[in-house]
Amino acid sequence: MKKSHRKFVNRIINKLYGITKNESLYLYSLNIATKLFKHSKNSISFDKENNCYWLKNRSKFLQLAERPYFDFSEEDMRQRCQKIFCKYYSPQAKDVILDIGAGIGTEVCFFVEAIKKEGKLYNIEASPTSFNGLEQTVLKNNFKNCYNFNLAISNNEEPIWIEENDNYVVNSVNKNAVGVRIKAITIDQFVTINKITKINLLKVNIEGAEYDMIDGMKDSIHIIENVAISCHDFLFKDGNKIENKVSGFLRANNFQVFYENSGNQVLDSWVYGKKIYN
Repeated sequence: MKKSHRKFVNRIINKLYGITKNESLYLYSLNIATKLFKHSKNSISFDKENNCYWLKNRSKFLQLAERPYFDFSEEDMRQRCQKIFCKYYSPQAKDVILDIGAGIGTEVCFFVEAIKKEGKLYNIEASPTSFNGLEQTVLKNNFKNCYNFNLAISNNEEPIWIEENDNYVVNSVNKNAVGVRIKAITIDQFVTINKITKINLLKVNIEGAEYDMIDGMKDSIHIIENVAISCHDFLFKDGNKIENKVSGFLRANNFQVFYENSGNQVLDSWVYGKKIYN
């Protein structure tokens, strides 16, 4: 659907809501639009208990949203995951995935579909608000092979705080006692506690905390086969400090490293690694 057409449909729906102020009619309009313009099996429902909306395809709860929108599809979400997180590796049945910074669980359906029931998905999210969305996504879909943890990943177990923002995507951790206190752990400790012996894919998106994370995975790196790590240097003013540290660590542990050069600073922040076996 063209961007101009999407704006036109949104304008009509929002104008209708502006006139009527009727939430039920607004939701009904969105449902009609998503079925007509995106997928006939799409639907949007309101979850009164959690005060949120669910974007669905058939019986699958794809994503929760504070405000609903019609222009979504399962295929779009799948392509996004393949383009960003699985650029150089495609999850397979029985794989083990560790998703650090899982957010509200927007990738859960994609990963579970790829690894099948025989695989395992470990989701770590520091933000309590985002973690609740993650938990609800797993519960709504009745995924039995997902394990969710409200933790912050760091280089030690010192206290970590997280500032909760209206936009969950930019929630960030700190050690200055600002925000909500969260239990911290290293990847090495997490792997040991949960008796994980293999990680086929490590995906990381933790708003700059990946710099400290690296110091806490010197043992677990040996059981990891593929990584996709977002290096948030664009949030700071110290050059490519995080990217350089992550890349150097990967190369020192026999990983082939890949970068993107799309011109988009967010997409280009991702560093990919594939273990080289001699």
